[in-house]
Amino acid sequence: MRRFQVVVSTTVNVDGHVLAVSDNMFVHNNSKHGRRARRLDPSEGTPPYLENAATPCIKAISPSEGWTTGGATVIIIGDNFFDGLQVVFGTMLVWSELITPHAIRVQTPPRHIPGVVEVTLSYKSKQFCKGAPGRFVYTGELKPLSHTLSCFLALILLLPFSLSLDGACRPESTH
Repeated sequence: MRRFQVVVSTTVNVDGHVLAVSDNMFVHNNSKHGRRARRLDPSEGTPPYLENAATPCIKAISPSEGWTTGGATVIIIGDNFFDGLQVVFGTMLVWSELITPHAIRVQTPPRHIPGVVEVTLSYKSKQFCKGAPGRFVYTGELKPLSHTLSCFLALILLLPFSLSLDGACRPESTH
């Protein structure tokens, strides 16, 4: 069993600007199961150069989590990506930018509740990766203060207080 990470960079060397790094992946070479080639089914509207192409698949998403507000730049790492391939977060189709046949850049769409969504690929209404989708975790927004706490702090600021020489904060007398 081998452990490795996938790095997407703007240069051949990893010393350059790194766009994304995958989580650790473990690969087991179990040769008794052999390799199965995945092929696209030729369908209407599929360009001739894609008729015998291998099926696009997602291997990793980096980062794999983000805020429900959306807008985070995410790199989808996988195989057999091509121009025009689109990324789907749950049911939301997003604009994607092909970097290489192994990397696509997208921005996450907003989502109203935190949770996990499946990430799949689509080309001309044909979906890929439905059996083995990527996963993206939406986390809730950090709210600075609850409404009750902010009202309480506002009330405290309205009350007259004085600071004594010993550093203690005492209410001022009203008489």
